[in-house]
Amino acid sequence: MEKTDFRDICGQYATGVTVITTSYNNQPFGFTANSFTSVSLEPPIVLFCLKTESTTNKAFQKSNTFAINILAENQEDVSNAFANPKSTQEERFSTVELIANKLPILKDSLGYLAGEIIQFHEVGDHIVYYGQVTDGAKTNGNPLVYAKGGYQRLS
Repeated sequence: MEKTDFRDICGQYATGVTVITTSYNNQPFGFTANSFTSVSLEPPIVLFCLKTESTTNKAFQKSNTFAINILAENQEDVSNAFANPKSTQEERFSTVELIANKLPILKDSLGYLAGEIIQFHEVGDHIVYYGQVTDGAKTNGNPLVYAKGGYQRLS
């Protein structure tokens, strides 16, 4: 299957948008992802994916921790900042306010799930991370949604 066809077909499936973060050597790291899903309720396990070539992989693999920040519909700018491959981690985090936590948790997100990475595997051009959730919280509002190559709104 052609790469563009595969991408277009998958783009028909709407997803939420997250910023996935960790802290390594007292420095925050994060990236925008829509490749996140729950895997198990007992125990609570999630997965997320990050491009194999990303230098951020080292931070996740060394820290063995993660926080998945679920973005609200008014956080397109946050999504774009953390998705920009030209932005440094410092530039990305300068666009957000964090709440007090050992991991970088975005203050205005709809919620977060945090925990420990229990395994990861390289699959195709990504590394798939599995994490056991140990903490989380939520607020009210609508999620930022992505489909058909752009941000969408819930009606």
